Amino acid sequence: MAQMEQTAMPVGGEPLELSRRSRARATSLVLTLEVSDPDVVLELRRREDDGDERDRYARAALRVGVLALRAAGGQIDAAAVREAGAALVGEVRELLSTRASEMTERLASTLTQYLDPQSGVLPQRLQSLVRKDGELERVLRAHVGADDSMLARSLTTHLGEGSPIFRLLSPTDANGLRAQLGRTIEDALADQRKHILREFSLDQKDSALSRLVAEFSLDDDRSALSRLSKMLTATSEQIGKNLTLDDDTSALSRLKRELASTIDQLARDNVEFHAQVREALARLDTRRKEEALTTRHGIAFEDRLGALLADEAQRLGDLYEATGESTGAIKQCKKGDHVVELGADSAAAHARIVWEAKEKQDYSLRAALEEIEEARRNRQAQVGVFVFSRKAAPEAIESLQRHGADVVVVWDADDPASDLVVRAAYSLARALAVRERRTDRESLAAIAELERAARGVEKQIGYLDDVRKWAETVKGHGEKIAERSARMADELRRDVERLDAQIASMRTASTE
Repeated sequence: MAQMEQTAMPVGGEPLELSRRSRARATSLVLTLEVSDPDVVLELRRREDDGDERDRYARAALRVGVLALRAAGGQIDAAAVREAGAALVGEVRELLSTRASEMTERLASTLTQYLDPQSGVLPQRLQSLVRKDGELERVLRAHVGADDSMLARSLTTHLGEGSPIFRLLSPTDANGLRAQLGRTIEDALADQRKHILREFSLDQKDSALSRLVAEFSLDDDRSALSRLSKMLTATSEQIGKNLTLDDDTSALSRLKRELASTIDQLARDNVEFHAQVREALARLDTRRKEEALTTRHGIAFEDRLGALLADEAQRLGDLYEATGESTGAIKQCKKGDHVVELGADSAAAHARIVWEAKEKQDYSLRAALEEIEEARRNRQAQVGVFVFSRKAAPEAIESLQRHGADVVVVWDADDPASDLVVRAAYSLARALAVRERRTDRESLAAIAELERAARGVEKQIGYLDDVRKWAETVKGHGEKIAERSARMADELRRDVERLDAQIASMRTASTE
């Protein structure tokens, strides 16, 4: 739909609204047209809208339409037009039929005159050309026939025995091509021989051999061998200057000073480290002796374990409770010194881990397992951890080991490095609590990974015994302690991270 203002009249009977400026008769009208005919709209849109082109085109189209409508306003006799048209068509049809017949007869006569096999002009002409002794055969015989043809005479003239090309190709003619070629090759070989002999002659100063000998002569300062000799001499002098200890500015002297300084610093650091280790061991030994003389050394051991467990529980989002002074599910039973309840975000939320600490001599592994089992029942826990003091642990017991749902740990409260054993046992206990909650087939792979991680932790915990033994002879094993401690800490950190990763994956699976 297009909206426009034109000084025009409606086209094709379209509706229009007229707004007259004056009701009096005038020579112009102002029309407001709404054009909906697609063809008219298309033609009007092809003209520029911002100029007078569309107005002029609309006025012209309106004029043509008005004149056409005016001419069509008269009465036309449709029957007369129909009869006149029919008569005209009949006459044209008859005329075309007559002309077609005449054209066909004339064409047949002409084709017969030229193409008839017996009397046609074209067959007779072809016969005269291709018959024996005809015109074509006579022409070919005259040009390419036997000895007397034009071609034979031309070849004899240009290629015969007396022709110039025959003499040129003759092997016996002194001026022939063969003789000329031989002389040319001999002259070229002679020139090449002279040039080669000249290049390999020492009598010529500019020959290739003379220049090569000059390049390898030490008498000429510009020769390659002389330049190479000078470069080697300069390089040797530079190397000797840098690798001598007589010159304080040489590279070797600077390296010697740096190595001596580094070694002195290492020696001072080693002495300082040994002194710090001896002081720390002395303080630990003093504190251990003081606690051994008091009656609260067992209680202090339990309290120090509780402090470590509280820190670890806070880090992992678990709940810690000291339960050594309160009774549990069993009447008048206080077994179970500490209880850790896994946080709500854990895969085994609200699962309970009971801890029993002992610094008592002559306490066997069997007694420890029986006591931790009773502690599990008393505190209604899924996993139990029994912590031996290093001073009271049975001989040949490993620092970390698992027995079913229980874990046995050997901890030295006076050695901060031994805290890693408790943290590893904590992670292992959390994993066992998760396993108690999830025993389906999908968790078997994770549990196997936990088992491998636990074995790795047990292996690394064994190294703590080596560290403890080496610490007793720290003067001779300082470097060994540092190396083993660093390696052991890295291994323990990786194993604990592996345990935490498996617990996190099982926690995610449980939430899904």
